[in-house]
Amino acid sequence: MGKAELKPLNLCGKNFGFELSSEGGIFIPPVEMAPTECEHNLTNCEGWRKHLLQLENEFSTWFEGKHKAGAKPFPYCCQWHENLLKVKEFNRIAFEVVPGMAARKVIYTNQHIINNHNSENWYKKITDYIAVTVESFGQMPLDCGEPLFLSDYFFYVTQLLERNKDLKADTKTRLLEYLSTIQTTTESPKTDLNVLLSTYDKWLKEFPFELNSYFGNLKQHFEKHIPLLNGKPEVNMYSGIAKTEFHTKSSLFETLLNTTDSLLTRINGATLYEKGLITDANKVKLELVLTSRKQKLKQGYKNSSPSEGHKYRKMIKDWFDDEKKFFDEITPLLTASPLQPTETKTDRLKAELGKHGFFELPKVQQLLEPKKQSLVELISANDLPYSIAMFEYLGFMKHLQAEYYTANSKLFKEVAKWFSVTDRAVKGNFLVLNEHSKEDRRRYTAHQKKEITQKDYEKLK
Repeated sequence: MGKAELKPLNLCGKNFGFELSSEGGIFIPPVEMAPTECEHNLTNCEGWRKHLLQLENEFSTWFEGKHKAGAKPFPYCCQWHENLLKVKEFNRIAFEVVPGMAARKVIYTNQHIINNHNSENWYKKITDYIAVTVESFGQMPLDCGEPLFLSDYFFYVTQLLERNKDLKADTKTRLLEYLSTIQTTTESPKTDLNVLLSTYDKWLKEFPFELNSYFGNLKQHFEKHIPLLNGKPEVNMYSGIAKTEFHTKSSLFETLLNTTDSLLTRINGATLYEKGLITDANKVKLELVLTSRKQKLKQGYKNSSPSEGHKYRKMIKDWFDDEKKFFDEITPLLTASPLQPTETKTDRLKAELGKHGFFELPKVQQLLEPKKQSLVELISANDLPYSIAMFEYLGFMKHLQAEYYTANSKLFKEVAKWFSVTDRAVKGNFLVLNEHSKEDRRRYTAHQKKEITQKDYEKLK
């Protein structure tokens, strides 16, 4: 099995977390699967017992390489399974029980379907059992083939299901679709979270969130709520484990298309006007023109012209055409409503900090002017626990208590205004910085940010 490592995950240039990966994948041996209690079972059905013996014989013959001339026993049966010999955890003797185990899983699944297809919650009962059974086949490392007899399991369960005349047509169709889907899923490679984050990052940069008149602070929401999971977790009734699947790149893209469509159809000039949110039409139009120009600049001017010289000449011409169009649109708007620079979240925070002596703190004065700005941007860009931890490290909280707010309640309310949060959140994060505090450390996490804030400050010096 390969060496495990932690791969960093990034979104918007920030470390989002880590993904545990392994060069060789994971080796999980197969395990036995218990049958569910039911009226019609192996003990009272001679037909099923005969079928079980046939399957056991077939799988055992294949396992020993006796099913055809020239065949070799497992794991020499194919170039992929033969790679198991390089895996130190692999033991062929442990796999000698797998032919009988796999045969029983086919019969147990068929038995479960026949006894539950008419029950009230039939679909979940059956698909949950199949899902756990599939997992019981284990997992092979990279380049070592599929779990032993897993394809045979799908083949025989599908065959028995198709031949079953007692099932309703729609019941049979849904179960066959499920078997096809879960079989495809087991064959698919695992999702690379960096690919998902990269896909989402591109969408965040492309969507025109900078249109404040339309989308306000929605970007902050979407930066914090990353749709990595495809659907809500669901508890398997047999394993008791809640599971959901990660998006694939294509399913995430489909989700982003739907999100884009929802935002654009719900938030537009007509709805803003109806809600009385348009007070200066020229200002909104000016913002639309500016954002539209920025969107075009993000796309760039590269083209597929066959002539090398024509490529850059066309780029320059297109740029000139767009600039002329831009100024044709913007000139009357500037005359009617001069553009005022937009005050950012960082600008507002910097102004409040300046009013309260932040830039006179000894640790802040040690920084060069550009680094002071970087410090404010760090505080503004991160979450509240980080900001409170940084304030404490810089001595700003003590400064505020000594110079401005003798009562902590007033201090917490003032700081809460700067970050648009509740004063209780400020209080909780401030108090957990004291190791003797009885505040809920799972809810308020500023104490976890101490080390990173100190490191971030040192990098600015």
